[in-house]
Amino acid sequence: MPRRIIFTTVTSVFITALLIAIPLLGYSNYGIRQKTKVFATTQAQNDAKVVDYRIKAGLPVDKESLRPYLERKRLTVVTFPTGQTLTFGSQPQKSSEQGAGNSGGVQVIITEPTDSIVSLAAVAVKISGIVIFALLIGFLIAIRRSRLLTLVLVYLAEDASRIGAGDLRPARRYGMADLDQVADSLDSSSVRVAELLRAERGLVADVTHQLRTPLTAIELQLDEVIDACNRSDYASARLGVNAANEQIDRLRDVISDLLIAARQSEIGEAEADLASVLSQQEAEWRPLFARADRRIEASAPAVTVRGGDGPLRQIFATLFDNALVHGEGTVSVRARDTAGLVVVEISDEGSRITPELSKSMFERNISGGGSSGLGLSVARALIENLGGRLELVNTRPTTFALFLIQSDQDARDLESGNHTMVEVSDGGVESSTSAASTVSGNTQRR
Repeated sequence: MPRRIIFTTVTSVFITALLIAIPLLGYSNYGIRQKTKVFATTQAQNDAKVVDYRIKAGLPVDKESLRPYLERKRLTVVTFPTGQTLTFGSQPQKSSEQGAGNSGGVQVIITEPTDSIVSLAAVAVKISGIVIFALLIGFLIAIRRSRLLTLVLVYLAEDASRIGAGDLRPARRYGMADLDQVADSLDSSSVRVAELLRAERGLVADVTHQLRTPLTAIELQLDEVIDACNRSDYASARLGVNAANEQIDRLRDVISDLLIAARQSEIGEAEADLASVLSQQEAEWRPLFARADRRIEASAPAVTVRGGDGPLRQIFATLFDNALVHGEGTVSVRARDTAGLVVVEISDEGSRITPELSKSMFERNISGGGSSGLGLSVARALIENLGGRLELVNTRPTTFALFLIQSDQDARDLESGNHTMVEVSDGGVESSTSAASTVSGNTQRR
C-alpha cells in the first residue's frame, strides 16, 4: 500500500512537471531567439554607423583598420556603397539569428549565435533541476502521507474489529473529511449493532420472564397428576396430563408472540372472544391464587375484540402474575363496552405502588418487588401491537385498565373518530371526548 501511494504520487508530480517544463522550455527558446535577433540588429546598425563615419572622415576602412571594431565571435558582413564587401569572423556552428543595419549606404549584416546572450542548455538544466526538486518534494510528501494514511487505515480496521467484538465506543476522527465520513459510518454501524444486541438481549429476558408462569402451571399440573396416580385416580391424572399439554401449547404461543413483539410487527387482524379468554385465564390462575389463600372474580360481556387469543392470554397472564406476586386480597376483573372500546379493569386490594413507581413501572428493569420488571413492559408492547392500550388507572387499590378495540361496526366508527373516548382518572374509567385518541396512546395516567 505505501509503495503504491508513493509511486502514484511521484508519477503524478513527474507528469505535472513535464507538462509545465516542456512548454516552458519552448517558450524560453523562442524568447532567446527574439532577444538574439534584436541584439544582432542593434549591433549591425551601430557597426554600419562606425563604418560610415570613417568613410566621411577620410579614415582608412580596410579590413585591418576595421578589425578592432568588427571582429567578434560572430559573422559580420560589411557592404560598401561601391559594392565592395568585407567579412569578419565565421559562421556560428550552433543556432543563430541575423540582424541588419544601414547607414549612409553602408550595410552591415551580423549573424549572432543564440548562446551568446542566454544559453538554452543552461535554461534546460535549470528547468530540469526544478523538475528534480519537485520530484524530491513529491517523494517526501508521498512518504509522509502514505505513512499517515496507512496508520489511519490500521486505526479504521481496529475500530471496525472493535465494533464487531462488541466494543461500541465512537470511532476516532482524523481531521480529513473522507476518512471522518468512514468513521461516521462506523459509528452508525455501532449504533445498529447496539440496537440489535439490545433487542436480542431484551428478547431473551422477555422469554425467560414470560415462560416462568406457564412452566409453574405445568409443574402444578404434573404435581396433581402424581398425586392422582398415587391415589390410583387415573381419570384425574389423565385430565392433569391434558391440562399440561394445553400449557405446553400455550408456551409455543408465548414464544411466537414475543418474537413478533420483538420485531415490532403487527400481530394482525385476528379476533378473539373476550369472555372465552378471560374464562380460560381464570381457570388457569385460580389454583395458583388458591394456594396463596386468595381468589379471582371475573366477568366479561360476550364481545369480540381485535387480536388473537394468544396475545390476549399473554397480556392477562402478565397482569394476573403481577397481582399474584405484588398484589393482595381478591383480584377483581370487570369488563364493559364503552363507545366501541372494551375496557377491562384488573384490580386487587393491594396498595404498594408508590407515585414514583407508577410513573416508570412500564419501563424495562423497573419492578416493585425484586423481579426483573419485564412483564408489564412486554404486556404493553403486545397490547399496542393490537391497537389498544394498557394503563395503571389507580394505586389504591391497584387497578390496571386494558383498552381493546371491538371487531364490529362500533370499532369502525371508532377509527373514524365518531365516538367518545375513555379517560382515566383516580377513580376508574369514565366517558369523555374522542375515543380514537385513547387507542392512539393519549390516555391520561395519574
